[in-house]
Amino acid sequence: MHEHGLAKELWPQLQAIAEAKGFRRVIRVEMIVGMLHGVTGEFLAHSFEHAFAGTSFQGAAVSITVVDPGQEYIPPNSDQRVSASGWELLVMRMEGVE
Repeated sequence: MHEHGLAKELWPQLQAIAEAKGFRRVIRVEMIVGMLHGVTGEFLAHSFEHAFAGTSFQGAAVSITVVDPGQEYIPPNSDQRVSASGWELLVMRMEGVE
């Protein structure tokens, strides 16, 4: 399952973001993933649930949006639309409890 490998690779970065924000517990993660990674949003979210077990992310709501090349989206900390390359891996939002 490619989704499991991608979740495992992204896990340290998610932990670092939560730590930088001072979150003791993460309650929500929203991401954009490019279609060329060959994953589905549903399966990737499920893989994150397994990666999060027993951590401060356990029980967090995970929302994954898969974008096609050329599809427009607004990246974090911006108000301008950009065109997707298909290789995106963006954490759009993370909510937690300090």
